[in-house]
Amino acid sequence: MEPTPETAANPQILMTQLLFGKQLTYCLSGVARLGVADHIDATPTAIEEIAAKTGAHAPSLYRVMRVLAGMGVFKEEPGKRFALTQAGELLKSNAPGSLRYFAMMFGDEWTTRAYEHFTDCLRTGQDGVSQAYGKHVFDLLAERPDQLDTFQAAMTSSSTMAGKAVTDAYDFAGIERLADVGGGHGALLASILRRYPGMQGVLFDRPEIVAGVPEDQFAGCEGRVTIEAGSFFERVPDGCDAYIMKHIIHDWGDEQCRTILGLMRAKLPPQGKVLVCDMVVSGEPGPTPAKMLDIEMLVMTVGGKERTPEEFAELFASSGLRLNRIVTTERPICVVEAVPA
Repeated sequence: MEPTPETAANPQILMTQLLFGKQLTYCLSGVARLGVADHIDATPTAIEEIAAKTGAHAPSLYRVMRVLAGMGVFKEEPGKRFALTQAGELLKSNAPGSLRYFAMMFGDEWTTRAYEHFTDCLRTGQDGVSQAYGKHVFDLLAERPDQLDTFQAAMTSSSTMAGKAVTDAYDFAGIERLADVGGGHGALLASILRRYPGMQGVLFDRPEIVAGVPEDQFAGCEGRVTIEAGSFFERVPDGCDAYIMKHIIHDWGDEQCRTILGLMRAKLPPQGKVLVCDMVVSGEPGPTPAKMLDIEMLVMTVGGKERTPEEFAELFASSGLRLNRIVTTERPICVVEAVPA
């Protein structure tokens, strides 16, 4: 958020706005969990009607929506009536580019408890999830089906948004069989396969993840998709001339990444490719999406981080690969292409 002229001239106002970020996150998470945006539109609706439809306490819901209206999420009209703005539309469950499940996830207990240990993360370098629960984030989620469902819904939404951006920016022509490693419910792979009807695809993820792939996820790609269950620390699919990973490498430290990349390198043909879809930290000043997401990785993962081009190059080189190019997209995500060294 760029400082306004008012806040730039008054550091106390700027600092106060920054400190109240927690309140905004919880406000967004609360209205997302209640499904408020699914029950209103551009026509102003009375707060009592919204509360009745969402099972909320009207006076309390009003106070939250009033704050969010001031941030441009809703538009408040006289009589305590609210309508959706373009930003608020993103909290609808089925809106293109929906962020509802991300908002819900950011209020889930497993994420908030981890941030209670933030100062210890700075002191020790250990992630907040391990300090709060004594286990890795993905092991924790496997024990919490409801929160895992929210997490996967958020990741599917992310993959749907990224799918178009990635396929618009990167030319997949020439790839005959592509494996989406750690591909979740397959939204990214489905997007690519629909754009390239001659391509075969493999969706690869942990058993509890691929068990939840929607039946219609690969509609229109029948006969071209294989779904495999397994751990990318133990193996990756055979017979592929390219591997793609979206927001996988950033979840892990360099040692774990070398294991994943090494397994891919061992199976790549001479002209094969590894495509890492992650944000890339540049020298751009200000709170860029990559820098902000990097803090989430600091707290939530064991060694995960957003990497600079130089860090990607070093990681690939230590895994028998070579950074070939970085393809930017219309979204903050990039396609970082590696080839056999």
